[in-house]
Amino acid sequence: MAAPQIITDAATGGSFGAPQAPAGSLQLVEHPVDVAGFLVARRASILERAATEVAQRRLPHYEAAGPDEVAMRLAAMFDAVVEAATERNLEHALTHADTIASARQQTGHDLGELQQAINSLEEQIWSAVVDDAPVNEQGYILGVTSTVLGAIKDRLACNYVSRAAAKPMHTLRIEELFLGTESGQA
Repeated sequence: MAAPQIITDAATGGSFGAPQAPAGSLQLVEHPVDVAGFLVARRASILERAATEVAQRRLPHYEAAGPDEVAMRLAAMFDAVVEAATERNLEHALTHADTIASARQQTGHDLGELQQAINSLEEQIWSAVVDDAPVNEQGYILGVTSTVLGAIKDRLACNYVSRAAAKPMHTLRIEELFLGTESGQA
């Protein structure tokens, strides 16, 4: 199977050594963008900024966990994104999502907290891409990283919903409120 091809705007040039086409025309780039390499080269700054963002969001369980634990959690998520980009496979990332969904739900984390922490990481990846990636590579890098993180967030949500659905729901028994009244007599 041939390597995926990326369409780029020839006016921006190409970082792949492809022959230059006339400005404004489109050209095919034979080599895919090294998304994992891009991310790994910026790992420290992305994670530092994401940890700062999580702290600024004042998420209760993340504040209680402390900055070292938050940094480890973000690094594990980042590594799952890098592995998915390297392998072009979501299996490890989805397994990671399953693991953290179970662990965080057992410790009382709200799904919204998890989503916000992941969004913090995603926002910093986006910032790095916009700031550092060549314009003709940005869409591809953002597409890959957003696909991976979107799949993780979707899996987390599905896990939370399925665990919630499996628990017996405590509903209000209205008839008990009306015992002793005409409408409360069954």
